[in-house]
Amino acid sequence: MARRILDIGAGHNPFHDATHVVELDIKEGRERGGNQLIVPRSAKLIVGNVKALPFRAGSFDYVYASHVLEHVNSPDFACQEIQRVGSAGYVETPSPLLEQGLALQDLDSAEHWTHKWFVFAPNKDLLVFEPKTRQEVARFCSCSDGQFMQEFFSSLDMRSAQHCFRRAAKTTIFYWKSAFGVEVRKQTLDCRKDLRVCRFRGMRMALVASCNDPFRLHRLLRFRKMFPQSREIFRKYGHQTLLALSRSV
Repeated sequence: MARRILDIGAGHNPFHDATHVVELDIKEGRERGGNQLIVPRSAKLIVGNVKALPFRAGSFDYVYASHVLEHVNSPDFACQEIQRVGSAGYVETPSPLLEQGLALQDLDSAEHWTHKWFVFAPNKDLLVFEPKTRQEVARFCSCSDGQFMQEFFSSLDMRSAQHCFRRAAKTTIFYWKSAFGVEVRKQTLDCRKDLRVCRFRGMRMALVASCNDPFRLHRLLRFRKMFPQSREIFRKYGHQTLLALSRSV
């Protein structure tokens, strides 16, 4: 039996195996930088909204939602709809590391506020959404992860530094099967007070892993040269990464 694959908000970069594409804005492309909508030849285009997908329950074998959920007003309803129509799927958004790091550079720039949420997965079965507002962008958890990230962001220009990190650090990637949990928070969580995982733990882990990737050594050495203070912050918090290699490497 042929698989039915739904791509939600495909925009100008659709999933090539999609059989159906749902797009809210088929003309102006405000949420895709004005780029023209592209629909695979094998796919059927349906005008619709992720909050109320025009399909019966269980219509699809796989649901692909890339760079969509960070835009919606009610991600809990959107996630319910995704699970209602599909039996498995893939979700991708920018990571909090990228979102917060870039927004902190210029809190007055309108380009940073088309995305409404920090999206992260503290485990394989849960997606968490924290509001991305000017107030929350400037807020950090009081734990060591939050303090590390705050010092790290203050040591560099993320607009330049982002190109030195691997995609896994800059992207939240989430696979699901059958169902997954969704938590929409009202503000940035402080794990020392709320006893739940904050977003900064995952941000720190992803950043450290990226700075230990031998395949990106040339970029890490460039990063170290551009932002020497960042190297000292890694050392301060006890991280032995490739940034600590000698200059002769």
